[in-house]
Amino acid sequence: MSTLKKVYLLICLTLVTFKISAQSQKFGSISYNKAVNISGKQRMLSQKMSKSYLLLAYGVNNEEIKKELSSSKFIFEKQLQIIKDNAEGSTATKLLIKNTEKIWEKFKRLIQSEPNLANAKGVLNLNTDLLKSCHAIVLQIESMSGYSNKFFNNYDQELVIVINKSGKQRMLSQRLGLYYTACTLFPKNKSEYKKVLEDTFKEFDNAIGYLLINSYNTTESEEEIGEIMRIWETYVMDKAGFIDGGFDLVDVYTTTNSLTTRFNKVTGIYETVAKNKI
Repeated sequence: MSTLKKVYLLICLTLVTFKISAQSQKFGSISYNKAVNISGKQRMLSQKMSKSYLLLAYGVNNEEIKKELSSSKFIFEKQLQIIKDNAEGSTATKLLIKNTEKIWEKFKRLIQSEPNLANAKGVLNLNTDLLKSCHAIVLQIESMSGYSNKFFNNYDQELVIVINKSGKQRMLSQRLGLYYTACTLFPKNKSEYKKVLEDTFKEFDNAIGYLLINSYNTTESEEEIGEIMRIWETYVMDKAGFIDGGFDLVDVYTTTNSLTTRFNKVTGIYETVAKNKI
């Protein structure tokens, strides 16, 4: 084989490899980073809907909470369809989505029912199953993203993990509000719900430190994390008081929503960093 032919074959092989690598950056028609972000939001919404429903069942007659529950329901359903539409090439992901859909149908019936203690207990009993099922989809998409060809240096698996970690903080902030409310609404089950609250508090707090020192931060993300730490400091300084129910319920609702909003912004910044690396 002549040198010219060898060079030609090498160029063809490189182009084919590049094409495969470029295709592997996509989850259907969207990027893996976008897919991880969207699927990660589903975890947050499962907790946000639960928190809103429990507050309504407790008797907090607030139009903002009612709107939040309604809009979260529609967003969850739409995003689940988007993930499903882009998962055509993955049997494993489709199976996970099918399981999530089954749980979602039961959960949706509950949050559309009249807010009362019995239905609120049903939401509490089912919310973790929905959360775990949504989380399994995130992990599946994240693992699929690792198949990309590192030769071209246009993809970073660690950055996907950072996006997931930041995205998960949105869920954990809502879960803090949910189980704080649960402890208030169901005093007989307080010890059980208090344990979940303590575990969530620890995970949320640890992740802030991880995100603060990760190598993908920008000036903007660091400023947001700094503001998050300022808000969170009130809870850290009186952790025992928070765990024991010493904070105002509506203030906890407002603060956990603020933390979610800020971590949503941070996650978006990391997603932009990932886009710029390709």
